[in-house]
Amino acid sequence: MRAAKKAVSFSIVHFAVGLAVAFSLTGQFGLSLGVALVEPAVNAVIHFFYEHWEERRHGGPDLFHPA
Repeated sequence: MRAAKKAVSFSIVHFAVGLAVAFSLTGQFGLSLGVALVEPAVNAVIHFFYEHWEERRHGGPDLFHPA
């Protein structure tokens, strides 16, 4: 249960930081909100492919073409 609480609290902090940074750069709340909502989703997809690349680089299984 502690891990779940930690994950949720980190997600809230991540969102708030993204919103604050985007707002400080654009001065537009709507645009900043969009960036803060989209960035974690894009980051999750990039992380998936990065992990796949790291596994292949170190001789791990190919997630896309199993033997």
